[in-house]
Amino acid sequence: MKARQILIVEDEIDFAKMVKIRLESIGYEVKIAGDTYGGTQAIIHGNPDLIILDLMMPAGGGFSLLERIQAIPDKASIPVVILTGRTLTDDIRARAEKYKVESILSKPYEPEEFVQTIQSILPLAP
Repeated sequence: MKARQILIVEDEIDFAKMVKIRLESIGYEVKIAGDTYGGTQAIIHGNPDLIILDLMMPAGGGFSLLERIQAIPDKASIPVVILTGRTLTDDIRARAEKYKVESILSKPYEPEEFVQTIQSILPLAP
């Protein structure tokens, strides 16, 4: 059985590696993109089952990447979880809803809640 694939788009690479290790330890295959350009390329050329996305990144940030994903018909339905250090304003929540984001989690995150959220959206067994 092929492992479920998760793409982390996060410019804080040490943080992304920590999340990657946690998710791989429970059975997911995880790739990291360090910016929105790398994230776009990984989505276009890869086939992630889920995207974990930071909002605050150079080159437009997470919402610009969400806009690009929505413009690609066969990628627009990939579930997205936002993991951000930003304060969750009504504007952020409204924009996340517009792009059909599955969940918004704050940094620092509670590891068990994070894993439960990911597993509820993308169960290990397809």
